[in-house]
Amino acid sequence: MSAPRAPGWATRTFLHGISGWITLLTYLFMLAPIVILIAFAFNAGKSTVVWQGFSLDWFGKVWSNRHIARALHVSLIVALASAAISTAIGALAAVAITRRQFPGRDVLGAALAAPLVLPEIVLGVALLVFMSFAGVTLGYGTMIVGHVLVSIPFATLIIRAAASSLDPRLENAAADLGANEWQTFRMVTLPQLAPALFTAFILSATLSFDNLVMSTFTSGVGTTTLPLRIYSMLKLGITPEINALGALMVVANVAILLLVMGRYLPLMLKTNRR
Repeated sequence: MSAPRAPGWATRTFLHGISGWITLLTYLFMLAPIVILIAFAFNAGKSTVVWQGFSLDWFGKVWSNRHIARALHVSLIVALASAAISTAIGALAAVAITRRQFPGRDVLGAALAAPLVLPEIVLGVALLVFMSFAGVTLGYGTMIVGHVLVSIPFATLIIRAAASSLDPRLENAAADLGANEWQTFRMVTLPQLAPALFTAFILSATLSFDNLVMSTFTSGVGTTTLPLRIYSMLKLGITPEINALGALMVVANVAILLLVMGRYLPLMLKTNRR
């Protein structure tokens, strides 16, 4: 004889099933525009709503468009530079906050997280006013500074979470063996933070590459990023060329995601088994 089921068992089962379907439908609703964008990137005609046949011509036009190539070059330079700076500053700040006691530590942590709660348009306007007051010409330097301002809180939080979980006994053992602080940081702390550093770098680079608001206020002549170029193209209407460019960006993002998962997911699973 089977044991009696708890009261409300059928209701809970029904709600669990419904919640699963709602979650699935929500994701499908969110991903549907991306699927439609990629599909019409292969449209032979210029229409973005009427299918007129399969073609790869729009990808060729994107590849040969010198304005898009120039904007992509600018975006890559700014993204890599700002990600490297954000990761470096975030690593130093995270280690200092989690490993050291010094006056103003809480203030430093709050200052690093402040850009998260401030509207980005406010940060962009403030930085533009400051650069104008200081007489700084807008260009690569101002864009990198602006993107670092936006991405450094994310890099710091990621690395700080990893640094707080490190075993201090390893650093003490290195000191007992004669290593100074720099050697301990370089040979003991830094290797343990490598996954977090890589994650912070990828996230910072992605935030910088996709940034539109801060780039609008800090870009100068000859430093138009890819999002700004796409925004200017949209003013003339949505074309399959924009769809093709969007499809290429989606493929690039998926490739980066697979790279990160392939590099660090086995390590994370191995750590969890332990």
